[in-house]
Amino acid sequence: MWQEWRRGSKLKVVSSRADAVRPSRVGAIDRVIFTLAGLLIAALSFSQAGTGYVAVENPFQNDYDFALVRPITMRVDVQGVRFGTLTVVALGEVRTGEKVKCEVSVVGSNETEKKATVTAVLLFENTEGKGIERLTLETFKTKSARAFDERQKVSIGGDTLRAASKVYVFIQIAF
Repeated sequence: MWQEWRRGSKLKVVSSRADAVRPSRVGAIDRVIFTLAGLLIAALSFSQAGTGYVAVENPFQNDYDFALVRPITMRVDVQGVRFGTLTVVALGEVRTGEKVKCEVSVVGSNETEKKATVTAVLLFENTEGKGIERLTLETFKTKSARAFDERQKVSIGGDTLRAASKVYVFIQIAF
């Protein structure tokens, strides 16, 4: 592929690639930047969507299906304090007409930079939606930027535990 150069009759190499137009590097850089930005946006949206916590008003109120020992999944965020599960466990035999010692567990995390005081009330309801028994948990505090697993021992009527099909949960946060 040697050709004679007309001026001064020197030879030069001419390849078939010399005539081809090289693609612009600017377009390739733009594609890389666009791809990285898309991946970053997808990762951020996935990390936020993966939490699954729903922001709710303070005080929070909602009713859930209830069964003894089965955790109630709340997954709510009340002003930065997240509540994951609530569980009621009987520590003894459930007998009709007697009070039963139980443990109530509230699991979550305080995502704020302040200590929070939590007040929680549970209202047990029967299948007709009538309130059977009201249980007010002792007020507890959560440290800032930490997870919590608050466990309280309470007494609940055996009739209530047998008849309850729903529990109405009321939670209020104070800073």
